[in-house]
Amino acid sequence: MTIQTKIYASSLSDVLTNFQGTTESGGVDTFMSSIISVAIPLAVVSVFVLLSFAAFKLMTSQGNPDKLKEAKDQITNAIIGFLFIILSVAILMLLSNILGINISGK
Repeated sequence: MTIQTKIYASSLSDVLTNFQGTTESGGVDTFMSSIISVAIPLAVVSVFVLLSFAAFKLMTSQGNPDKLKEAKDQITNAIIGFLFIILSVAILMLLSNILGINISGK
């Protein structure tokens, strides 16, 4: 026996309200909150490690232009990567405010 249901057009807010669920059931808000709570500390630790390693490479380059360029490129890439993570979280928070999804975990 097959159960057929009719699908009606509804507003975006109704769909999001039904989709996000509650914090106990693990909806979109819980998922985004967990992503943010992991991404920021991981990004900070990664940037610290990469910048420390690049600074060590910069100090031990002994004036070799190739090693200097490699260390400077690593510093640049670490900063760009960190900014990318921070901007991603900012965009995620902006979208959550626009769509009315609570990602604060409260």
